[in-house]
Amino acid sequence: MGGDKRQMAVYDEARLSAEREAYQSWLDRRAEEVYRIAAAAKAKGLDFSDEIEIPRAADLASRTQKLLEADYLHGLNIEDDLRNLLNTSEREDAAIEIALDVARRMHAKTSDIEKAIDSGLRVGLAVLTEAVLVAPLEGIGGVRIMNNADGSEFLSIDYAGPIRAAGGTAQALGVLIGDMIRTELGIGRYVPTTPEVERVKEEFGLYRVSLQYKPPPEEIEVIVRACPVMINGEETERVECAGYKEVRNIINSNGSPRTRIRGGVMLVIGEGLCLKAPKILRHTERLDVPGWDFVAQFVGKGNDEGEDGLKKREISKVTRYMEDIIAGRPVFGEPGEPGGFRLRYGRSRASGLAAAGVNPVSMEALGGFLSVGTQMKVERPGKACAVTPCIDIDGPTVLLEDGTFQRISTIEEWRECSDRVLSIWDSGEILSGFGEFLENNKDLVPSAYNRDWWAADLADALDHPEKVDRFAELLGASRESLPPGIPFNGAIERGGESALERNWRRRDWYLCLRDMELDWEQARALAQEFGTAVPTPWNLWWSDMPISFAPAVIEALVASTVEEGRVRLHGAARDWAPEAHIEDIGLPAPSTGVWPRWTEVHSHGILKSALMTLGVEHHHEGEDMVIPAHWEGLVEGLGLEFHDNAIRVATEAGPHIEDRVSRIRAATDVIAQEEARQEELEGRRAVVRMKTETAARQEGLGIQETEAAGREAVEEIEDPGPDEPAALRAALTLIDEHGVERSLWLARRLSDLRWEDSAPCRVGSRMGRPEKAGTRQMKPLVHALYPIGENGGPQRLLGQAASKGIIRVDMGPRICDKCGRDSPHLRCHNRLTAGEAVECGGRTRVKKRRGGHMRRRLGLRTSVPLEEIIEVKRRALGLDRIPVRIKAVKGLISIGQTPEPIEKGILRAKHGISVFRDGTSRYDMSDVPMTHFRPSEIGTPWKTLFDLGYKHDIFGEELTSDEQLLELLPQDFVPSISAKGQLLAVCDFVDDLLVRFYGMQAFYEVGDERDLIGHLAIGLSPHTSGGVLCRIIGWTTASAGYAHPLFHAAKRRNCDGDEDGLMMLLDGLLNFSKSILPAGRGGQMDAPLVLSTRINPKEIDKEALNVDCSWAYTRAFYEATKSRPHPSEVEPLVDLVADLVGSVGEIRGYGWTHDSGRLDAGPVNSSYKTL
Repeated sequence: MGGDKRQMAVYDEARLSAEREAYQSWLDRRAEEVYRIAAAAKAKGLDFSDEIEIPRAADLASRTQKLLEADYLHGLNIEDDLRNLLNTSEREDAAIEIALDVARRMHAKTSDIEKAIDSGLRVGLAVLTEAVLVAPLEGIGGVRIMNNADGSEFLSIDYAGPIRAAGGTAQALGVLIGDMIRTELGIGRYVPTTPEVERVKEEFGLYRVSLQYKPPPEEIEVIVRACPVMINGEETERVECAGYKEVRNIINSNGSPRTRIRGGVMLVIGEGLCLKAPKILRHTERLDVPGWDFVAQFVGKGNDEGEDGLKKREISKVTRYMEDIIAGRPVFGEPGEPGGFRLRYGRSRASGLAAAGVNPVSMEALGGFLSVGTQMKVERPGKACAVTPCIDIDGPTVLLEDGTFQRISTIEEWRECSDRVLSIWDSGEILSGFGEFLENNKDLVPSAYNRDWWAADLADALDHPEKVDRFAELLGASRESLPPGIPFNGAIERGGESALERNWRRRDWYLCLRDMELDWEQARALAQEFGTAVPTPWNLWWSDMPISFAPAVIEALVASTVEEGRVRLHGAARDWAPEAHIEDIGLPAPSTGVWPRWTEVHSHGILKSALMTLGVEHHHEGEDMVIPAHWEGLVEGLGLEFHDNAIRVATEAGPHIEDRVSRIRAATDVIAQEEARQEELEGRRAVVRMKTETAARQEGLGIQETEAAGREAVEEIEDPGPDEPAALRAALTLIDEHGVERSLWLARRLSDLRWEDSAPCRVGSRMGRPEKAGTRQMKPLVHALYPIGENGGPQRLLGQAASKGIIRVDMGPRICDKCGRDSPHLRCHNRLTAGEAVECGGRTRVKKRRGGHMRRRLGLRTSVPLEEIIEVKRRALGLDRIPVRIKAVKGLISIGQTPEPIEKGILRAKHGISVFRDGTSRYDMSDVPMTHFRPSEIGTPWKTLFDLGYKHDIFGEELTSDEQLLELLPQDFVPSISAKGQLLAVCDFVDDLLVRFYGMQAFYEVGDERDLIGHLAIGLSPHTSGGVLCRIIGWTTASAGYAHPLFHAAKRRNCDGDEDGLMMLLDGLLNFSKSILPAGRGGQMDAPLVLSTRINPKEIDKEALNVDCSWAYTRAFYEATKSRPHPSEVEPLVDLVADLVGSVGEIRGYGWTHDSGRLDAGPVNSSYKTL
């Protein structure tokens, strides 16, 4: 298990490549079949368009072309050029190059400089955002050539609210691209006036929407004055500016002033230029772009952790996750404090991409508030995570009402004792991969010394057959009971063994070492022979226990008796009671004044508090406390020994403890003296500042001049520094060291064995959003996108409106090509013969009228004979009667205000499904990752999966059982079983639509959820405008949707607790139309404007490339974490998906370090939803 990079990244390339090709061919064939059916239906001319409005795209170049060609490319074909650029350069570089190329070509074609810049900028932004976001369409309101005060021209870019979805990198690079285009086309730079600068400062002061970084006024001034283009924007907030309300150049295209806050400006400056300065600087230096030197001073902004000259070992506490707590959503751990989750490095087959693993028992024990997909706000490494089960990590440790203190490992154990739990002392472990720290750009924290690290230590040590023989001898086991060979690091070649076989052998050795059962004598012997540290469960939470508690524990152990392998602490439970409070615990107060909160020493007394703080399991028998097992580590760490059936002192601890405590008290006094000196200095400075600023104000100076005068006066009072710098530094170092080690320092002094920290990092957390699995509905629910105004009553019932005969509503004017009469519908509703229930049915077109192009919506008040129309539709659909409760809308919000065919609403009501604003029916589920599964976990027989392409398990064995482990194909999806009713109803609706409306044959013909297996669907995130093709392969009882990390990333999502929608493919192809999307800004978000049919890891959100994919971490990795390095320093030691891009390994052959157990383990739903 050595330190070589990609030492575990070995897979059966030939088999996996063949399976990948077969899978993609299957998806292409099936998608073509569905598209062919939809195209035939559309060709009948019954919809807004005669063609399918969700174009397919196989890659980023194709998506970019299809996303922008209708409105912004004006006939330019960029697909091939962009594809070539993407194949030969990084995506950011390709975005810059293609943006410049498009701008040049568009300018040559149209001679319109604004259109040229606009087109180039949108193309560049589309490439940066994988062409699945709405930012290129609606994040840019437009570009304008405006004039500086001296009359020279400059470029102004109007940013709108949807630019937020693009992220800081795309926002910042968008500004850079705009500058490079304006330079290419000969436009001058922006020279702002003072009012223009002050206006931006004022807006930042008034802006109340959350920003990752809010720059101070002086930084705002630097950016606005130095940026070569004007970062302008549309008004997005209700709040108006007062000091600089009407400012030159901050105007609308019609010349009217923009007086309200421009949210896009705040986003681009705060989260773009400030936070992403390093990326901008890299491009500007490489491309030698003039005028961007100013970004260098912003490199490092947003980094919360600073340096004070002393490299602290203590892990900083992050409290951001505690902000905006909602009533009813519990806190599971304070920042960095014992009691919260203990961090464990690793990835299960259902974690990664921001999702974290938690033991299912912990999910139950924490009030049942955590279930699969529940969002937790966490202290580190990111801001939030989705919860998934993991059985290979520790569950909670609890204190029962009878004094029993024990770790709960199974759901059965928890249910047996749950009604007797006094408190959850320790929440258990949380599993988070190295890639999460890399993605969030956060320093690593020291790893706990657990069985993972212990196994890695042993695997490194067992580098020769003779050592393996010695290992077996120490275990008292035969050599044949161990895996074959040795767990070497891959440097030794063995004849007759392939790289793949060697990979599985290393994995078998690692699991054998990690999971083997040991007794104390074996663990001690292995530590002495091979240099490992003491493993769990003998390695206690030493760093949690105050060192002053140790004498009481030593005294009790020396006075104890050992009976049948159990330690009996006589009289230790005599005065204990569940609700007791002990004022005098028999110890003087610590130097900090109070004992750490997590010890609860005033509730339990020193001895019991010490045992629980160390994590020593015990129970009460009468007046005694009994430690039933694994007490040997406690004895060893306190300098004791077990001899002649008694525990006795081997090394005196008293002198060590007394010396340590006295040194800590002395260090505390030194630090207190320095703090007092600094407080006195700051007091004098405050007085001088106040006097100086008062005098400046009396002289009539402005705010900035007054503050500058105050700062200058303060700077004149020099800080002479501490009286004894060396003593202060030593004191700070000692206090920092003690805050990290506490009693671990003592164990290392008293024992000859190696001790590593078993709990160096706790992760504070609280509940965020509950998991979700539910129908996406408009509020209130809608069946038909057909306007009826107030005629349908409070429930907007179509039948009630029809009972009025003729209604008057706003609808777009259209004219029939067949009969020449006006009709607001796609097909003319006018009857050919009065009194005969037969309509004209001719195709209508938009009726042009003066000034129509200047209106946001084209609707006019129109009389509609709704009762007659519905009767005609009923007969045409072959229905005996219309559903009683068909819910319509009061009005349409699209540009054209033309309703969808009313037949669709009638059939939706018939099948009990609702419609979303884009004409589709969706089901939302929390995003949860999954890379491997068993057929039994998703309820699909192995034979069915075999037919779908799952021919082999992860070991290359042919699939013949429901219990074999399979690797998930990247576009396969496992929805929540709660979605089956909705999806089945949608399929029935689509079949009915094909037969009754389009006059075609049914397609789905499903009877139950098993019939949905193998059907195609579209996954779509609400902040995007691009769907991703997927295939349903099974079901989960969890309220979440399981999919591959690459699939979630292709939707521009991670798994931090958000949810996305799923729609059946044919429903989207038949019923989606751009013509019914809202007319306002952001109306094209959450709409499948394009469909990605293949996932290319190079062209999706790069977060998916930071997912761990090895079977184990190396010893070198664990050792490296002790110094809390930046992840980039350790990256060569870890296998990531990024290392495999360009090979079949980018989508197949992933590994994982810890098993999930059943994918739906834990509560089905969070208590937050069920209580």
